[in-house]
Parts: sequence; structure tokens; C-alpha cells
Amino acid sequence: MIGKYDIEIYNKKVHYFLTVKRNITVIQGFSATGKTELIRLISQYESFGTSSGITLKSDVPCKVLSGPDWEVVLKSISNSIIFIDENSTFTKSKDFAELLSESDNYFVIVTRDDLYELSYSIDEIYGLKDVSDTQKYKSFHKVYNEMYKLYNFELNRDYNVNTIITEDSNSGFDFYHHIFGDKCITSNGKSKIYEKVVSEKDAILAIVDGAAFGAEIGKIFRYIKSNKKDCVIYAPESFEYILLCSNILDVDRKILDETYNYANSNEYISWERFYSKYLVDISQGTIYKYNKGKLNSSYLTAGSIEKIVDQLPDLLNELRIQPV
Repeated sequence: MIGKYDIEIYNKKVHYFLTVKRNITVIQGFSATGKTELIRLISQYESFGTSSGITLKSDVPCKVLSGPDWEVVLKSISNSIIFIDENSTFTKSKDFAELLSESDNYFVIVTRDDLYELSYSIDEIYGLKDVSDTQKYKSFHKVYNEMYKLYNFELNRDYNVNTIITEDSNSGFDFYHHIFGDKCITSNGKSKIYEKVVSEKDAILAIVDGAAFGAEIGKIFRYIKSNKKDCVIYAPESFEYILLCSNILDVDRKILDETYNYANSNEYISWERFYSKYLVDISQGTIYKYNKGKLNSSYLTAGSIEKIVDQLPDLLNELRIQPV
């Protein structure tokens, strides 16, 4: 399944607006914000249609997945947006992760937990907020709910970064170590970033692949907040995405701007994998042939480095070592 979908669902009391554009969208946030009611409305509409008093606007079917027979039901659904309530504990299982990776559906999962079996984007973790008092809706006697991103990180310059940690131990680390020197270390995987953040005493900059880091970010964010840890998170889609944006290669910009129209959900569990495959494909037969395991030296020439660094935030540029 590909595409970007706007969904509206409402009755006389509540009105929801959602946008879904990746295979996994996670809704978390505070209690009493309408998450359970959203699932209830979709379930009622699925069962009774317009006679339920509910209106649902979507270009593809919206369905609710629940109950002990969820595996059988999931296998029967195709090209739909599937909503799952937080009481459905199967979302934390390996069996669910395997079926999701093969599915041609999109999933909107309401949960309080970090779903470590799944690869989902930091940018697709949302809360729901009541926007009834905004100028657009304040004259109506109804509760209006919209999605908002839970994690927005600013690269804070208020302290000096002494250690740079990258989850990547391969080509991405090769590049960052080249421009940052020995202050750059690797955690050898996304699941170990948290351990590094906790163990390092100095101020930290952590570089992660945002497109697949969603399950890890909650634990790190909670630790940073509760311990007032000096830690900055830089979360581009992936290192390959940065290379694609650098204009080193001839890239169709539309593919980067509208990835949701190209990254088929049953082929790519995350956009990070899509960008890796795309970069490998378009670099074949060029001096920039990409290998995820070890960075091609053509990306480390002075001209290439400047093009890549141009894609990085100013703070990262300031941390570069001086060329020898």
C-alpha cells in the first residue's frame, strides 16, 4: 500500500482529523484525550455504517482489529487502514510484527507502550489534542481533535557537546567519524543508544535514523527529562536520506518529498530501508556506488563532504574537526 490519506470521522459530539502516510502510525499521549473514543467510532461505523450516526471520510476502508482471532482477521484485510486499541496486547508480539511486515495495509496503533518489535518513525508518533477553542472551530458546540507530533527536537546550543554517538557502525559511522574525529563513537545498534546516553557523563549528541527509531525514543526522552541530562537528539530519516539530499547523485526530488507514494508498505518495513535500496540502485555504475557496510571513499572527498555537510544542522557543522 502506498499513499497519503486524510481521515475525518465525526458524530454530533466529537470530530477527528487524522493524516496517515506510512505503514505504522502510533498514537500515544495523555489519558482522556479521545484515543479510545476514536477507535469506538470507527468500530461503530464499520458495524453499522451511516445508521450509526457517524460519518467517516476516507479514500480507503478503515477497520478495527481486535480480539483473540486477530491473526485470522488480519490475513483477510487488504489495502485498508487498520486501527488497533491500546488494550490489544498482541501489538507487542513477534507474530504481529511478522504479519505486519508482510501486510499491504497501513496501521494506526493506539498504545501506551514502546513497541520494540516494530520499526516505526519518530515523526509518526502522535498525540491527540482538542482544538475546539481555535479560531476555526470556537463557534461550534463540538469537540474537535487533531493529531500533533509528540517528539520535536531542537538542537540546543546551550552546552558544549563532548561526545557524539551514532547508532550506525557502518557507512554512517565512517562519515561522522571522518568529520568529527574521535569524539564520535558508535553504539553498534539503535537498541544500545539508551545505554550510551545513560553511561556517558558528558554532554551528548546522539545521531539516529529517525525513520526506524520510534520504539526507542520514548525511553530516551523520559530519561533525559527526568534526569535533566545534557543530550541532543538529531534524527534525520537516515544517513542514506542525507546522501540522497546532498545532490551528489542525480536524485528525483519528488521521491524524497513524497516518499509515501513510492515506499510500498509490504516491501519496506520502514522508509529507512526504502532510502537504502534507492541509493544503492541509483549509485550503481557510478564512482559513488553505495555500500551500507563500508562508505565509498568518493563520499569523503572535499567536494562531497561539503555537499553532505550542507544537509546537516548548523550545530553539527560547528562540531566538525578542522581539516588537517
